[in-house]
Amino acid sequence: MKLIYADLDAALPAVPLCVRGDQWIVARLHGEPLGIVHPPREGCTPGELARLVASQCAWPILRHLVADDPFAATLDDLAAIPAACPHAPGPPRATVTVAVCTRNRAAQLSGCLDALTRLDYPSELLDLLVIDNAPVDASTRDVVARYPRIRYVSEPAPGLDRARNTAARAARGEVIAYTDDDVSVDEGWVKSIAAAFDEEPHAMCVTGLVLPDEIDTDAQRLFERYGGFGRGFERAVYRVDVEGGQSAAARYGGTGRFGTGANMAFRRRFFEAQGYFDPALDVGTPTNGGGDLEMFFRVLKSGAALVYEPRATVRHRHRREYADLKMQMANNGIGFYSYLVRTAQAHPDERRQIVRLGVWWFWWWNVRRLLRSFVKPAAFPRDLIVAELTGSLAGLRRYQRARRWLATEAVS
Repeated sequence: MKLIYADLDAALPAVPLCVRGDQWIVARLHGEPLGIVHPPREGCTPGELARLVASQCAWPILRHLVADDPFAATLDDLAAIPAACPHAPGPPRATVTVAVCTRNRAAQLSGCLDALTRLDYPSELLDLLVIDNAPVDASTRDVVARYPRIRYVSEPAPGLDRARNTAARAARGEVIAYTDDDVSVDEGWVKSIAAAFDEEPHAMCVTGLVLPDEIDTDAQRLFERYGGFGRGFERAVYRVDVEGGQSAAARYGGTGRFGTGANMAFRRRFFEAQGYFDPALDVGTPTNGGGDLEMFFRVLKSGAALVYEPRATVRHRHRREYADLKMQMANNGIGFYSYLVRTAQAHPDERRQIVRLGVWWFWWWNVRRLLRSFVKPAAFPRDLIVAELTGSLAGLRRYQRARRWLATEAVS
């Protein structure tokens, strides 16, 4: 079942019968996602959906309406909500490059690119880019050739962070927004990112809401139960008081709370001042992840702000097969601890706090969940917990292996 949007400032849809699993409805008001509701499996009418949304999302709806007009805010009649938002951002000003980094996945790339062509953003301010990482054939180039507005760039050396760096160097925009080839962006995605940068002049990074595109298989449901990629429906601004001596690692070392690489954007000048992504991290290297986490930390360590903006929404196609999910869990552990090792080496002043975080996380997230699985075995499959735990241990050595791999590759 595909994700369904219920826009409260427009006519609500009828919800069809859900044959298996749960149907997900995302309630939105003036483009702001408010929350997820689960209608009955037999579906419901638009009127029944309105009552369901009003009951389950009452507080965020009321909060939005009070911000619009505190004297007219009411939940009595959702149909009376005005279509226009009085706090809508002004016309876009920033030039934005959207970069899709892909590797030998041409078969699914068109869904991502179709969504990019529907973006609600002035074409003269929008630069669309596909980075083809270590291609084995011309299939990705052939897919991109069907989209005249999208530029194609090849990065022959493997590694997701290398592809991200190639995108940053090839970008024409002052903002670079990254997404993945298994993602469909919402029409207002770039507009919301640009507005967040406008509203927060100290921001060097904006992340956004990542929703499941579908919840069809057990593996997809388990991933959402595990936590998924979603980071909530409330906007947040994060910043470290560097001049006051505040530790970035002590406060925000667990940077996974801010989002994921499938939905992140940076000011181009941040890369020019602070450096590009570490090519020893993330997919295509022995670390298998951590590139986005490390860059989030670097933003905060620099004293800049990081904004989580749920209006900047994308839909991610989770892994459908259990074996693929298990591999993802292992790579989560490898990537997170590779990020910790890299950060401890790069920032000696944060090393003590990074070690404390690594020890605490290993106990609280890995060992504690494993022990609880013997008491409540149905909470989450034990083999997935073990996969992440063993991945965490492996991650302690992977960053150094990745550095040696890069050095060997450079010599050859």
